[in-house]
Amino acid sequence: MTRFFTSLACILLPATIWAQAPINTIAKWRGEFKSIPVVDYKAGTVIPGELLVMLENNEDADNIAILLGERGFPVWSKTMLAKSMHVWKFSINPQLDSELALKNLRQLPGVKLAQCNHLVSERVTVPNDANFSTMWDLDNTGQNGGTPDADIDAPEAWDITTGGLTSLGDTIVVAVVDGGFSLAHQDLNFWKNWADDPTNNIDDDNNGYIDDRNGWNAYNNNAAIGSNSHGTHVSGTVGARGNNSLGVVGVNWGLQVMPIQGSSGDEATVIIAYTYALDARRTYNQTNGAQGAFVVSTNASFGVDLGQPANYPIWCAMYDSLGAQGILSAAATANQNWNIDQQGDIPTACASNYMIAVTNTTRNDVKTTSAGYGITTIDLGAPGTSINSTYPNNGYAIISGTSMATPHVAGAIALMYAAACPQLITDYKTNPAAVALTMRQYLLAGVDTLAALSAQCATGGRLNLNGALQQVQTYNCTTLVVNEALNQANVLSLQNVFPNPTNHWLSITFEAPGVTQVDLVLYDVLGQEVMRIRHASNGGINTQKLNVTGLSGGVYVLRVESEGKVSGGQRVVVE
Repeated sequence: MTRFFTSLACILLPATIWAQAPINTIAKWRGEFKSIPVVDYKAGTVIPGELLVMLENNEDADNIAILLGERGFPVWSKTMLAKSMHVWKFSINPQLDSELALKNLRQLPGVKLAQCNHLVSERVTVPNDANFSTMWDLDNTGQNGGTPDADIDAPEAWDITTGGLTSLGDTIVVAVVDGGFSLAHQDLNFWKNWADDPTNNIDDDNNGYIDDRNGWNAYNNNAAIGSNSHGTHVSGTVGARGNNSLGVVGVNWGLQVMPIQGSSGDEATVIIAYTYALDARRTYNQTNGAQGAFVVSTNASFGVDLGQPANYPIWCAMYDSLGAQGILSAAATANQNWNIDQQGDIPTACASNYMIAVTNTTRNDVKTTSAGYGITTIDLGAPGTSINSTYPNNGYAIISGTSMATPHVAGAIALMYAAACPQLITDYKTNPAAVALTMRQYLLAGVDTLAALSAQCATGGRLNLNGALQQVQTYNCTTLVVNEALNQANVLSLQNVFPNPTNHWLSITFEAPGVTQVDLVLYDVLGQEVMRIRHASNGGINTQKLNVTGLSGGVYVLRVESEGKVSGGQRVVVE
C-alpha cells in the first residue's frame, strides 16, 4: 500500500539546470531511484559515501572512476542505475568528505550532473488517533491476521487531502440516514442548521422544517434526534475527527455529518428522510450556498431483503432526484450470501446511476460470506468486517456488516470533492448531476481489482481511497471557454454550443476560415477521444449538428479540428 516519492529538491543543482531538464528525464529518475538501497538515517539526509553521477552520452564510467580516484577519492564500487540516462552510483569511503568529492567529480570532463545520494521516505499522513492502529480498513499492516495492503489506502489519500472544505470553501456534508446519533460524541462533527432556532417552534429559515438545528427525525417528522449505536458507528466511519489524539478517525477528517433518523419502520419514513437531504442541497444550489447544506453523498446502511425494484418505484426514483441536485448515494446490500442480480434487494437492486451499491470485504480482501453479491447490481466492495468506530457515550466499538462497509464509500465521495480543483467544483455547481456521474466514474475506476471479487461485483474491485483521488486529479482543471482572439488569428473558433446540457443533439456554430472540412471531436474528462465526426465547411461561419445520444452521462470537452488546427475547447454536459 505504500508509495515512495523521490524528492528532486534535495539535488544540489542550479535552478537554471532544472529549468532545462526535460520532463521525461525527471520522470525517469523518479522511477529508477526507487531501487536505491537506503540506510537508517533521517529522511532527506545524505547517505555517506554514495555519489550519483550522470555522464555524457559516450563517456566511460570506468574512466571517470579512475580520474576521481586520482583526485583522492577512490571509487570502491560503481552501479549502473539508468542505462539510457547514463546515471551511475559511485561508492567511496564514507569517512571522506562527500561534498569535496562532489566538487572534484563535477570538474571532470564528461560529467553532466553529480549529486549525493539521499534517503527517501514514504509520504503518508498517519493520524495520532489512539485507536488508529486497530483500523485495518484504513491501513492494513497485517494486524490480527490480516493481509497487508488489504485496505483502502487511506494514509496515502490523506497525503493529498484530509477533507472538510472544497477548494472554493464549501463545507462538505454527508447525510447519514440511520436509526439515531450520539450528537454529543467528542469524536464526531455533526452538521448544524444555524439558521433555525431550535427552541421557538418556528420555521425560522422557511425550509419547511421546524426547529431543525440538529437535523431531522423522519420517524416522528420532527427535529428531536435520539441516540443509537448503529448510526453513531456509521457516522464515525464516514467522518470521525482526525488527528485529535482521540479514539478513531473517519475516511474524511473534516466533513460534517447531517443526522437524519429514518432507517427502519416503513418506506414512507425513508422517503421523508431522503427528502430532508434533498431539500437541503436544493436550497444550497438555489441560494448559491447562502442557505441549505452542501450535501455531496448520503449513506443508507439499511434496506429490504429480497425487495424487487418494481415494487419500490418511488424509493428507487429518490436516487435520481438526489442525483439531479448533485448527490451520490451509497447503499449497503444484504447481509446474506445472495446473488442480488437474481434475488433482488432494496435499495441495491435499484437501477439509478446515482446510487452506488456496496458489499462487505474482510481484512484478507475477500467478500465476507454473509454479504450479497451481483455482477450487475453491486458496484464494489469495501471493508466491513470488524470495523472499529464511534459508539454512544463517547465510546468505541468493533462491528461487522455491509452497514460498516458502505460509509467508507460515502466518506470517500466526500473526500473526492475535497481533492477537486476549483474548476471541477465550479463545473459541479453549474451542472451538479453530470459532474456527480463523473465522480461516480472516478470512484469506480479507482478500485483495487481483486480476483476474489471478479465475479462478485461490477468493478471486480474493492474501494481504494487513494485511487479515487488520483482519478479526480486527472480532471481537466483549465477553464475552457470560447476564445474570441482565435477568430481574429484566422484559425478555428467555436462560437456557440446549444443546448447545453443535452441528452440528444448538439447544435454547434463555429468559424473555420479557409477550411473545407472539419472534425467535431468530443473528449472525456480524462482527455480520451470518444467521438469524431467529419463535416464539410464553407470556409466561414458554419452550423452543424452532433448526435450524442449514445454517450454516457457526464462532462465532455468539444473541439473543432482541421488540418492541424484546433479550436478552443467548450465543456459539454450530456445528461
